[in-house]
Amino acid sequence: MSIAPSGPFQALCASLKQQWRHPYLALGIVALGTLLAALSPLLQIRLGLPDELITESALGFAAMIPLELYFMPRFLARLDAEIANRPENPADHWQERFEERYLKAFGTRMLLLLAVGIGLALFIVPGLVILLAFGWAPLRVLLRGESLANALRSSLALMAKTWRHVLSTALVLLGGYLLLVMGLGWCVLRLVSDPSPWQRLTHPAIWGGRFLSGLLELTLSLSFFTLYSAVEPALDEPKEPA
Repeated sequence: MSIAPSGPFQALCASLKQQWRHPYLALGIVALGTLLAALSPLLQIRLGLPDELITESALGFAAMIPLELYFMPRFLARLDAEIANRPENPADHWQERFEERYLKAFGTRMLLLLAVGIGLALFIVPGLVILLAFGWAPLRVLLRGESLANALRSSLALMAKTWRHVLSTALVLLGGYLLLVMGLGWCVLRLVSDPSPWQRLTHPAIWGGRFLSGLLELTLSLSFFTLYSAVEPALDEPKEPA
């Protein structure tokens, strides 16, 4: 079985090329994420909600739904159509395919996150296994128009063939991302220690940190998209005879 080159460095370079391919769109997505992140402290102030981590996390998750539901998947669908131009997501009609699928893909992702969360609560390992086995299912729904059941089967089959390659690349990408995010967070906290909701809404360092964090997250998402694109052809290869 052959897999197109998609190590961490290649995936990262491809991610940067994809952002350069549509620089205004990429910056727009990051800027939108930065603005949406500001809704959390704004709602805390306006609604008088407690300044607690769980409140901030819940509001932050809810604020990011428009980005994760529509704008980021749309960017991925467009890139897939331009690069792969497969019949399931053709370059001439990717918008129509996207409009038909994005809600289903979002629902699939939410179900996956729920299952992973429950698995993580059950001694961590089950959650990691679920994520490893079915992590490609949302992309299968979004880019290939598969049903939930077929997307789960395709993700499992793909990971059965490529899990060593995917796992080794993913761990490096995630490790690098986490190190950079933690370093960025440390720098921001050095400038604004224990920020209040008002400071999180108005302080320039926090806004700058949000923007850079959003840029890192976009780069990570596109790196995983590149990794998926590299291993996807393994699904089309015939099974080896027993």
